[in-house]
Amino acid sequence: MTHVQMVAISLIIGAFGTAFASILNGQMKNFPTGNDLMNKISHEIRTGAKRFLLTEYKYLCVFCVVLTILLVILFSVHESKIDGTDGVRKGACFIVGAGLSAAAGFSGMLTATSANVRTTQAAMDNGLTAALKCAFAGGATIGFSVVSTGLCGVSLMFWLCSLGYTDLTNAER
Repeated sequence: MTHVQMVAISLIIGAFGTAFASILNGQMKNFPTGNDLMNKISHEIRTGAKRFLLTEYKYLCVFCVVLTILLVILFSVHESKIDGTDGVRKGACFIVGAGLSAAAGFSGMLTATSANVRTTQAAMDNGLTAALKCAFAGGATIGFSVVSTGLCGVSLMFWLCSLGYTDLTNAER
């Protein structure tokens, strides 16, 4: 199996995972959000979570830029490098991974805050079974989204970073 075939299979699996996460998210969103007080509290929690993440990501952005520069420099001068683009490739992988991680974190926080109020309302209206179904749908949405995003990101970066290395053996890659 060639690396292009492996990447294609990984992307297809990632697409199925993303589709399944969308279905689960839809199931979770079908649950009622509750009364006005619950919605107000939920809105405040969601707003606070967004503000927290945006503040955190500002600091992480600076850290990621500094670390990316360090990675590019270190992998560009390392004696085991294959060519002059190793540092840039490693830096690009780090930035894409950090960006996908941040997107998954932000998306996960929004999904979690949306699922919380629905789970509470489901427990009040229909008991434990309905609350667990809602909570499971919300949690599984986050889980499948994170794994699918990671799989697609790793697969694409593997493919991009292997471009130009078709003449190398598997041991040299």
